[in-house]
Amino acid sequence: MTTAEVDRPGQEEKIQYTIRFAPGAVEEIEEMAREEGITKAELIRRALNFYQVKLRAVRERGRIYIINEKGEKIWVMV
Repeated sequence: MTTAEVDRPGQEEKIQYTIRFAPGAVEEIEEMAREEGITKAELIRRALNFYQVKLRAVRERGRIYIINEKGEKIWVMV
């Protein structure tokens, strides 16, 4: 189910989706959002953004790495 709305004149139209998650996934989403101090909607937006980065890496035959405090690279397999 999707609905569209505009909060203020001149603002980009926002689309609202209804998504169903398994109970375990809901608990994970709530915990991650709480840990980051953000809303669940923002957490999902950030996850979509990361997925875009992943798709770009695949298209460009690249890889995604995390560099820890020691300067070591850890390959993120996504």
